Amino acid sequence: MSEGPSRITGPIPPDPTLCPDYYRRPLSEFSLYPGCYSARCPQPPPRIKPNARDILEKGQNGTVGVLLKLDEISFFEELRPKRKWSSCCPWIPQMLNLRRMREIQRKCREKEQARQLSQPKPVKALWKSQNHNAQNAKRASMQRSRSLQSINKVLEQKQKDLEEYNTKQKGHVPHYLIERKDHWRKEAEERLRNTPDPDTPPGHAMMPENQRLETLKNLRESQEKLLKELLLLPVRIDTLSVQTRRVSLEKKLSQIEEALKIFSRPKVFIKLDS
Repeated sequence: MSEGPSRITGPIPPDPTLCPDYYRRPLSEFSLYPGCYSARCPQPPPRIKPNARDILEKGQNGTVGVLLKLDEISFFEELRPKRKWSSCCPWIPQMLNLRRMREIQRKCREKEQARQLSQPKPVKALWKSQNHNAQNAKRASMQRSRSLQSINKVLEQKQKDLEEYNTKQKGHVPHYLIERKDHWRKEAEERLRNTPDPDTPPGHAMMPENQRLETLKNLRESQEKLLKELLLLPVRIDTLSVQTRRVSLEKKLSQIEEALKIFSRPKVFIKLDS
């Protein structure tokens, strides 16, 4: 083991008990151990090339400086030597900046006034009276009173409504009248149906028309059925049963014929139960 301060540099600092006089804590430990608290190398100071001044002069006085000038005011500021009073009188630079800003504002106002004065002023038109204008008097129409105008509008609207009625609605029966006529017709039929027939004998009532037609239809069907049964009977009547059957069929046919005569009439009366 060698004596004296350690020359090893790394993230772990050496033991300060080896050389207590050498490893005294300074004001800043970064200056003593630059590699102890960071794994990265310290950033080197910026380097200025020898042609930096030439590049600055070309930017201020060359083509770029001319393009960046606005109304003879350059964005670049010339390098001025430091004033001796910058430390003792800090308010002087502010006063100079304010004076320069006011100078720029004054130049802008002067240019704006010069631009306004250079523009031509509009010529004011001559005054003309509207009440004594011969051209307007020829073209103007006489204005009538409001009451007469309103009457004319009402008459025109009335004439227009009449023409529309004659072209679209004249000659057509309104819908409510058609409905009213149908209602009256149904009431008359119901009244006629409920009115008693003067030919009706006492204690009788007239059969409804639909019931009479239904009964007439059933009687005709029964007549056709009995005729078919009568034709199917044998010609020779040898037995008593055949004779009895034939007599009953003929009797029923005669009754049906009488009923057909009755129900074929336009009016059929039914006896009421007393």
